[in-house]
Amino acid sequence: MKKAFKPYKLPLNLNNDILVELYKKAITARNKLVEFSVLLERNLTSENIIWMLSLNESLQSTRIEGTQATFDEVIEAEITNKKNVDILEVQNYLEALNIGSEMLKNVPISTRLILKLHETVLKNGRGKNRGPGEYRKIQNWIGPTKKIEDATYIPPEPQKIEEYIKNLEQYINDEIAEEIDPIIKIAIIHAQFETIHPFLDGNGRVGRILIMLYLLEKKIVATPTFFVSGELEKNKFKYYQLLNNLRTAEPQWKEWILFFLDAVISQAEKNIEKLRNIEELYFRLKDYCFKNNIKEKYLNAIFKNPVFTINFLSKATNSSYTATNTNIKKLLNSGVIYQDDKRRNKLFYFSDLMDILRN
Repeated sequence: MKKAFKPYKLPLNLNNDILVELYKKAITARNKLVEFSVLLERNLTSENIIWMLSLNESLQSTRIEGTQATFDEVIEAEITNKKNVDILEVQNYLEALNIGSEMLKNVPISTRLILKLHETVLKNGRGKNRGPGEYRKIQNWIGPTKKIEDATYIPPEPQKIEEYIKNLEQYINDEIAEEIDPIIKIAIIHAQFETIHPFLDGNGRVGRILIMLYLLEKKIVATPTFFVSGELEKNKFKYYQLLNNLRTAEPQWKEWILFFLDAVISQAEKNIEKLRNIEELYFRLKDYCFKNNIKEKYLNAIFKNPVFTINFLSKATNSSYTATNTNIKKLLNSGVIYQDDKRRNKLFYFSDLMDILRN
C-alpha cells in the first residue's frame, strides 16, 4: 500500500557548490527582470499592457490544468459577455491575481491570503464543489486513475497540512533565517507548496499566483506583471516530472531550481521582445493617427481593448457614437484593425496587437 509523502521542512540548507551554480543563473534572471521592468515603466501603454500580461498569465496557468479557452475568446467575452466554464476559470484566475496584489499591501503571504486566492480561483468553475477557500480534510492523490494504488504522488495526510503550511509561511516571511536570493527562494516555495498540495483542487493555480506575489513583495518586480506560467505550460511534462523528483528520499532540488530559473529567463526575454514590439507598433500608429487626424484617445483605447464595438469604445472614450465611428473607420484603413461580417454590433479586432500578445 502506497503511503502519503512526508515533505522535508524548510530551509533546505543547500551546499555551497550547488548555491554557487544557482547564483550564476539567478544573476542572469535578475538582470533580465530589471530590463523588463525598466522597459515596462517607460512604455507609454504600460497601464494597458499590464492587464494584457495578466490575462495571458491567466490563460497559460489555467491551460496547464486543462482549460481550453483562447486569448481571443476571453477578450471577446469581455465585450460580448458570452462565457463558458473555461472562460470563467480564466476570469477567476485574473480576479485572484488582482485580489492577491491588493491584499499584499496590508497582509503578508499567509493562510488568510492563500485561502482567499483559492476561494476566488474555484468560484463558478469546475472546482466550485471542491472546498473553495479551505484546506482539504481528506486524503487526495495525483494519478491517471481514481485508484490510490495507481497514484504517481500521494501528498501529506490532511492532519499534517497545517504543520507544513506553517513552516512554509515562516520560510516565506523570513521567520526562518536563510540568506538566499529571492528568485531561488521562490522556486523552493512554489515546489514546496505544490508538494504539500493543501487543496482538493486548484493547487497549481494558487501556487503559480504565489510566484508573482512573492516577487512583488520582495520588490523584484515593481508591478504585478511578471509571470512564468507560459514557460511552465510549454514544458509542462518536464515541470511535473521535476516536481515529482523532489518527492523522494533524495530530492533533486538543484535540477528543479535550474529549470525554474531558466523559465524566468526565457519568459523575461519573451516579455522584453513583446514590449519592444508593442512600443514600435504604438509609435507607428501614433504617427498614422497624426497624419490622418485621428484623436489619440482612440488609439489609447484600442491598446487597452483590442476587441471592441463602436458602442463600447464610445463609452470608454466618453465620445459620441458618430465621432467614434468616424475615427475607427479611419483606423480601419491602417491595415491593423479588422471587423467581422455582422450587420449589427460589429466586433473590431486590433489584430497586430493581439498577434504580439497572444504568443
